[in-house]
Amino acid sequence: MKYKYIKWNKEEKCAIFFPDIDYSLWKKTQLKENVYNNPSLIISSCLITKMDILELFEYYILFICGKSMGTSRWECNNLILLDTCNIDNLSNPFSLNAPKPTYISEYINILGQLFLAGYIDFGSYCDEEDRNKIDYPSNLSYYKEDKYQAWIYFRDNFFYQDKFIRDLDDPETLDEDGYSLILGDVSWDTPQYWSQYNIWVATTPKGTKYFNEILAPKFYNKYKDLEVEIDSKGNVLRWIGEINR
Repeated sequence: MKYKYIKWNKEEKCAIFFPDIDYSLWKKTQLKENVYNNPSLIISSCLITKMDILELFEYYILFICGKSMGTSRWECNNLILLDTCNIDNLSNPFSLNAPKPTYISEYINILGQLFLAGYIDFGSYCDEEDRNKIDYPSNLSYYKEDKYQAWIYFRDNFFYQDKFIRDLDDPETLDEDGYSLILGDVSWDTPQYWSQYNIWVATTPKGTKYFNEILAPKFYNKYKDLEVEIDSKGNVLRWIGEINR
């Protein structure tokens, strides 16, 4: 069967990956890795270059961290990380601190670039009554003397220390009464208590404008004519069409 790689969604104002894939087939392919129909399937194609891959990472991050389903903030868990373990050949898909260059390390770098550009921000506090508010004095972008220092500090202590996949029953996270300290509010000064439950990520208004007006239309026009043929076992047989550069 042949399937479109992307399709424009008028409501979301962006391109959706593999919109018409059959669910029974979806479960057999790399698409099963996350609910957003894993776009990294194309990375194994001979059609794209390194620049294309970096642009895909940029698109995916702003797509996954954007405002939808009535919320502007998202838990900073493994869902924001595009699964590249099949490409990187990592035994542990979340081995972000591997010494050799990997696609996942490039992905983390793109996260940093988007943060430094003011397109995304990270927070540890939020007003539960206002689900749209993302700009707080406690945000990471205000933490250090400059955003670069803040990013390096956060990157090294959150992503490279696997704080986004912490277990609630980890003995190191429990207080004397057995309560997990990674569930409560934290500050940037206590990285030992950071987790996917108390650190959030959001696309800023500046990032939303860039995504809606520049990146999303360009990305869709680039891949709108591309299809993929997949057999009944979930194997990719071939990519069909051209990338509009």
